[in-house]
Amino acid sequence: MRLPKGYVGIRHNKTSAFALPTALDWTESVLSSESTLYEWARQNSTGCARGGRAEAYIFPAQMNIADSTHWIIRHYWRGGVLGSQLKDRYLIARTPRPIAELWMNVEARSRGIPTPRIVAGTAERSGVFYRADLVTKWIPNTTDLASRIFTLSMSLDSQADALIATGKLVSLLERKRVLHTDLNASNILLNKVEGVLTAHVIDLDRCKALSLTASAPHQLMRRRLEHSLRKLEERYEQSLDKTLWAALHNSYETTS
Repeated sequence: MRLPKGYVGIRHNKTSAFALPTALDWTESVLSSESTLYEWARQNSTGCARGGRAEAYIFPAQMNIADSTHWIIRHYWRGGVLGSQLKDRYLIARTPRPIAELWMNVEARSRGIPTPRIVAGTAERSGVFYRADLVTKWIPNTTDLASRIFTLSMSLDSQADALIATGKLVSLLERKRVLHTDLNASNILLNKVEGVLTAHVIDLDRCKALSLTASAPHQLMRRRLEHSLRKLEERYEQSLDKTLWAALHNSYETTS
């Protein structure tokens, strides 16, 4: 199992895992207890958040990692047509999702993309399939874009600020040639950093790091994000004000 610099591989029975050195003892301890990281986190959580197709559990950081008092874990679940049949099972034929996401996470962070650092991950084999978990640093006081726009009764100005921060994030992804093929309003997190609203991107397992000399992927991520916002408009029967769409579109062109 080839890993980026700074991560250590672990193997326990049918589970392959990796972790930061500071999280190695905890990871090994949980696996040795015949539990999964996800089940351990569920039992020791201090809170939960929607993590894609299932709950993601927040729990106290198990070792000292700079700027990280808590970690958050998600379990990988399939979507689409195969989701109803395979649920959380993935074929072993390809690189396990946590390892692919780890490599993408490290590369994206090296290019200056704001995304939480990965702490550990596992892939547990079962026949020709595996199930997987991923642990990342938890960013406190965040809300996803979908919630901020449609469910938290924010003012028009606050909604506009969120969309401007989002548009700047999309612009950064484009300029750094990081292509997120599933960019939507649920995998963009927003929080204030030194009084400035900042957007972070998560769920990088479907990302691609393009050559820095490649043409900028100007349309795909914008279309995917706006499609998700349109679907949320229908779900909540709440149309975005035209000034909000303008705020998003104008912020795509930022270079700061």
